[in-house]
Amino acid sequence: MDTTHSFVEKVVLRSDNGSQLQFQGKMFAESSYFDEQTARLTRIRLYVADNGRHVYSIVSGSGEKKNRRHYEVLPGRDSCRISDGVQTLTVPTDMLFASVFGLCGIDPARAEELRPSFEENLRLAAGE
Repeated sequence: MDTTHSFVEKVVLRSDNGSQLQFQGKMFAESSYFDEQTARLTRIRLYVADNGRHVYSIVSGSGEKKNRRHYEVLPGRDSCRISDGVQTLTVPTDMLFASVFGLCGIDPARAEELRPSFEENLRLAAGE
């Protein structure tokens, strides 16, 4: 019996930039962060798509105002390609975490505290 696709589902993500991303995959990790100064909640979900790409879904907001973004990441040995459905850029792998934290609106002072768990999730998602 083949169970490799037992948790794969069709995922549709919409972004405030007008793009929509559809893929087959599964949610790999989810985190939420609350900024007490701005009363802003940010939820980050990491999906592993069946084509080997990683997809970050970021929803943040305060009250009824929400901001929705998604980023498709194709990790490589020395660089990663990141696309928000409108623009695509390639960054060195070391810059991936700084990019993700910046895109999520996470305070740089807090980013160093959170980096180890993001690194571990990325390694696990990549099958390392």
